[in-house]
Amino acid sequence: MLELKLSLLRILALVKKEFIAMWMDPGTRKILFIPVIIQSFVFGYGATFNLEKIPFLVCDNAKTSQTIRLVNSMQASGYFELYGSFDNLTLLKESLDLGEGLIGVYFAPDFPARQEILVLEDGRNSTSAATALGYLQQMLNIDEKISYRYYFNEHNITRYGILSGMILALSMIQVLMLSAMTVSREREEGTFDMLLMTPATSFEILIGKALAPLCVAIIQGLLLTIICHFYFNIYLVGNFFAILTIIFIFSLCEVGVGLAISAVCKSAQLSLVCSFLVMLPSIILSGLLTPLEAMPPWLVSVVKVCDPLYYGIDALQRVYLEGQSLIEVGYLLLPVMLLGIVTLAIAARLFRKAL
Repeated sequence: MLELKLSLLRILALVKKEFIAMWMDPGTRKILFIPVIIQSFVFGYGATFNLEKIPFLVCDNAKTSQTIRLVNSMQASGYFELYGSFDNLTLLKESLDLGEGLIGVYFAPDFPARQEILVLEDGRNSTSAATALGYLQQMLNIDEKISYRYYFNEHNITRYGILSGMILALSMIQVLMLSAMTVSREREEGTFDMLLMTPATSFEILIGKALAPLCVAIIQGLLLTIICHFYFNIYLVGNFFAILTIIFIFSLCEVGVGLAISAVCKSAQLSLVCSFLVMLPSIILSGLLTPLEAMPPWLVSVVKVCDPLYYGIDALQRVYLEGQSLIEVGYLLLPVMLLGIVTLAIAARLFRKAL
């Protein structure tokens, strides 16, 4: 019992030391919370596929009352803004090549008989062009008997999905950077040898260095949740405790990855590079910004085996937007916990070897 109490005291002392080291280092202190807040606003306003204004070009060689009515309806919709009107298709294509419009609408002289519209899209901005085409198709089919509804996101605002997913993605960036540099930074500063002279065991040092970035990640995740809920009005349907639990489990997994990097790398700069090599593919392949359905099957298999962010984002969005419970998303949290056990075990082995 006495030995357990002494071990806990040593771990608490190590955690205190890590927080003091974070706060005393000007570079680390600056990246603790301010960058996360700034990035949440950048993604909140900038990372959206919903188009406010769609510049379009038109070439009307039919010149009928129907074509004039269709062009006027596009402008009156509030989404489309006419940037140019041309007499022939060649001029329309040239203007589209210059980037003067996102889509071009062409009415051929035989439009009254064929009722066909040629729509040219700027494929250099494929996502926006596809969204604009969807708006146009929806407007042209307005008279048809179509009834639809978006579940869990009534107005189909992409900010809802992106920002709720960024709660874990932005926390991952911080926890990886902090945990990956914890040992390598001490090696450079010359304090690592002094740490080895303390009564703390390698396991206690591992726990002490893991808890500090873990606490920072949880605080950042909660801060981002508050910004999403109160500032961007993305209503939290689920349980706040469930969100906290998901952030904790995911952050614990990423701490293991960061500590493994820190144990292997000999310098803080190398740790930072390795962190980005892990971080960027994890975010890109998580399904947050690009769907897994667009990836080849072998890459999807790799993501489902190696990327905890894929499962973490899915679980968090189901709780945040749908209101599911921890039990309902347990099948998604189980792979994250398994990956966390594996990463922490690897980190412990590498850490012990490094010591």
